[in-house]
Amino acid sequence: MMVLDALINIMYYINGIVWGLPAIIILLGTGLTLTILLGFIQIRYFGTIVRNMRWKGRRESGEVHPFKIWAAVMGATVGVGNIAGVSTAVALGGPGALFWMFLTGLFGMALKAVEVTLGIKYRKVKADGTVVEGGTPYYIRQVPIIGGILAVLFALFAFISAFGIGNMVQASNVAYGAVFLAESYGLNVTLTKWLVGFVLFILVALVILGGIRRIAEVSNYLVPFMAAWYILAGIGLWIMFAGNFIEAIITILRGAFTPIEVAKTTVSMAGSPEAAVGGVLGWTTYEAIRYGVARGLFSNEAGLGSAPNAYAYGESDHPGRQGFYGMFEVFMDTLVICMITGISVIITGAYTTGLTGAPLAMEAFSRGYGFLAPLIVGVALILFAFTTLLTWAWYGEVNWIYFWCKVLKLPEKPMRLIWRVLWVIPIIPAAVLAEEYFKTLWDFSDTANGLMAIPNLIAVIVLAPVAVKLLADFASRYKELSKE
Repeated sequence: MMVLDALINIMYYINGIVWGLPAIIILLGTGLTLTILLGFIQIRYFGTIVRNMRWKGRRESGEVHPFKIWAAVMGATVGVGNIAGVSTAVALGGPGALFWMFLTGLFGMALKAVEVTLGIKYRKVKADGTVVEGGTPYYIRQVPIIGGILAVLFALFAFISAFGIGNMVQASNVAYGAVFLAESYGLNVTLTKWLVGFVLFILVALVILGGIRRIAEVSNYLVPFMAAWYILAGIGLWIMFAGNFIEAIITILRGAFTPIEVAKTTVSMAGSPEAAVGGVLGWTTYEAIRYGVARGLFSNEAGLGSAPNAYAYGESDHPGRQGFYGMFEVFMDTLVICMITGISVIITGAYTTGLTGAPLAMEAFSRGYGFLAPLIVGVALILFAFTTLLTWAWYGEVNWIYFWCKVLKLPEKPMRLIWRVLWVIPIIPAAVLAEEYFKTLWDFSDTANGLMAIPNLIAVIVLAPVAVKLLADFASRYKELSKE
């Protein structure tokens, strides 16, 4: 027990460094700098970013259709952080956190475009479209002198991190979403957890055995559905509380730059009148910036280096094309889905209850949808977590293979099988037991994710001129390249 406590304390210390204010400034500053170097490409070429999503692909240019690979990455990016993480940001940082989250997403579009473009630039593809080498370590190793060691460190941190944020946290959240439903509709909670864990184990095993192609195929169906499910529910809630919309936007903008206080209220219980219970909730400008930026970065993963591990396997006739897919991914994740959650908890007044995380989102939707809220939020949590679990299995596998097979020269086929077996082992325990260790799981994930980001950001900064040139070239030649 003393050893476990010591390890937890070490994680807290590392998290304070890798996710402290200086690190957040570096991440946000890198996104801002790249935005300037690219001439605000995410704004000037937004129409092109959207039109690019219709590209039909070319078989000889990769293994997976470009939209399907985008759906797989989107499935990983849109996770429980879009519900619980955003709600927590508003609860701890106030309404102003949403402004800084939006800004983080805007700058994150440029950062994601650069790392994805580098992933395509430095991959190796056969004449038939089979990807021989592709993923984040392959561009990190292009950094002069220290690239080799940085790539090894990234791969190590990435497959370790995958078991945290990509596996156990997600499995526990699938169970959490199911428990939402079970408690609301009078079902046995313990039995629900075991059943969810077993079904999840089977489904994940069946999907990941097919590699990135099957993951992308499943994501192609699930991701559009789950995004539409949550977005439409959120818009419906906004319509119900349309009279509060302007006031909510003003509150967000005011909270972004000045300290604010509000009277604390009781939980409304599905829309009953809110009664003041005394006391106030207050947030400083620093808290708004800190939580808005941090949760925004957690959600869209820009700078983390996760997404290129999948995008590198997509069909692409130009490195910049996948970079544009990456920008649309961040747009949908942070500027659309995160805003659905954030504005919902503000426009309904739920943020004044003192709740945090998924229960805060649940309270917001309860004020409009009543007894249907557990179904809306529960299904969203389950699908968001499930698709994240699938794609992070591939992220981990790419880096597992790089570490053990490309660097240490072990045979690839058995190592892939070992990875896939290892991946499904924690699913049932995480679904059944992880509630007791939920915070520790998140802390472990934060540590590994932060350690992933360091070598990736070094590579992105060093290799940025290459990606900037490629993105500018694609933007200027989009019509020529996109002719059928």
